[in-house]
Amino acid sequence: MVDLAHVKLTKAQQKLADFIYKNMEELPFLTEKDIAEHCGTSVATVSRFWGAAGYENLKAFKQAMKDEQAVTPANKVKSALKTYNDTFLNQLADTTKAHLDETLKHTTEADVKDVVELLAGARRIYLYGAGSAQSLLSLLQFRLSRFGCDVLVFPPSGHEIFEELIHIQQEDVMVVFGFVQSSPEIRVLFDVAIKVDCQTILVTDLLVSPMREEATKVLYAERGGRSDFHSMIAPMLLIESLVVALGRQLGDVALQKLDQLHRLRKTYEQQLPKK
Repeated sequence: MVDLAHVKLTKAQQKLADFIYKNMEELPFLTEKDIAEHCGTSVATVSRFWGAAGYENLKAFKQAMKDEQAVTPANKVKSALKTYNDTFLNQLADTTKAHLDETLKHTTEADVKDVVELLAGARRIYLYGAGSAQSLLSLLQFRLSRFGCDVLVFPPSGHEIFEELIHIQQEDVMVVFGFVQSSPEIRVLFDVAIKVDCQTILVTDLLVSPMREEATKVLYAERGGRSDFHSMIAPMLLIESLVVALGRQLGDVALQKLDQLHRLRKTYEQQLPKK
């Protein structure tokens, strides 16, 4: 879907944005009057919304939706190659700094603390992410398991998710990486979590999305615009921050597990030397 995640909107405009996100398939057939009636607002408010969202009018927004169909992974890389020219390191560093600054505008220390409280008290931690987010899952699972946390990673797609969903309990916590847009899998995970009363943590690059309403806690990570080459550095910052903060929260429990790991390595270093 077109990008409304990087614009500042009033509460009334956020309501419009939410409606648009939930009705992308029908939007090409809707008029401003239709949208106003659905959202309980005026046509004038809808007309002003497009400018706030960065579009000239509804027609321009619909055209952007149409153009988006041409955005492919290859085009994103081509755009990055064209943007950064021959000074990749310096320009990427500048872009990354901007992403981190934007992340910190929307994710606070208090947000991280709240999430750590949920993770520390979880019976089991479930992780979900698809595509490039799977690399983040591997890192988070690796770090949390070292602290003695019971961590399970959902399959990225398909009915195999159900095999693990049947075991979710109220005392569990689900961490969902939802980048760019929602998915059928994410919608199912949130629906089950709500029914079981399981706490959910959403890590996302969207400031406006129905997913945010369903999650218990939300951590925002800036990754660039919709058609940009999406960086994972800001999400990585959030993960490392959570791990360090959780280690501090768990205290001796985490340290004992790490000490146990060290003793195992020493005991069997001849049979399994560190490579």
